[in-house]
Amino acid sequence: MSRDAGFRFVHLTDTHIMAGGAWRTRSGFTFDTEESLRRVVDAIRVLDPAPAFAVLGGDLASPDLLDRDRVLTPDEYVPSYRLLAEILAGLPCPVHYILGNHDNRVAFNRTLRPEAPAPEAPHYYRFDHQGYHFVALDSHEPGQAGGFLDPAQLAWLQSDLAQHRDRPTIAFVHHHPWPLGLAWIDTMTLRNGDDLVSVLEQHGQARWLICGHVHLDQTMQRRGITVMTTPSTGPQLSKVSQDAKMVPGPPAFRIVDVAGEQLSTRVLHLHATDPTDL
Repeated sequence: MSRDAGFRFVHLTDTHIMAGGAWRTRSGFTFDTEESLRRVVDAIRVLDPAPAFAVLGGDLASPDLLDRDRVLTPDEYVPSYRLLAEILAGLPCPVHYILGNHDNRVAFNRTLRPEAPAPEAPHYYRFDHQGYHFVALDSHEPGQAGGFLDPAQLAWLQSDLAQHRDRPTIAFVHHHPWPLGLAWIDTMTLRNGDDLVSVLEQHGQARWLICGHVHLDQTMQRRGITVMTTPSTGPQLSKVSQDAKMVPGPPAFRIVDVAGEQLSTRVLHLHATDPTDL
């Protein structure tokens, strides 16, 4: 029963792993996303209590950022997904993956989801833990910076939530459904975010939605739904600039503690290089 639940999970997102190079950002600095993710993994390893699982919120691999002038093939993404898996092997818990706009479905399925029913199959699914229900959605729209949930996925979500009315439910998706108030990133929202929220609000047990994509932490609450965004494990987006401005970290991730039917969350920014100093 959910009233007896007591566990922790972590949400880390926008890892942007790119095998063979560092991210030369358009804001004028270079950032090593592999090194920063290793710092996040080290920090998670010393958490007490340890998390029951980790959710990776999308933009898992981004070798496309090393060569913006062409469309990379799935083969060119595979080394980055393999490097991601190697880094995440250091986590003390299982991992649940979500896809973002920089990901490549074919390469992801080939490398991290060999049971996928087809090479380009979308990756949306459900899982349960201690009386809680979780749904992971796939907003990846090939070639687009924004996101979209196709009708089949929304119908699946509607059916799934109807079957789990008795369980508190937390949903995950990469793209934010509502504007943050920052002009640049708000051109890349979940295009049919209102459709998603409409489905969630029909089911009172689905009160929380956790997103990535925006490289900053923000909380929004409307119509009984709380939307939380988690910063990147790498560079962050300015919280005040209306233009595209990134800053070099610090790496961050979200901790969520569940006690009965209560949820408590915080974002941990890694200002210290030694995880024991957190």
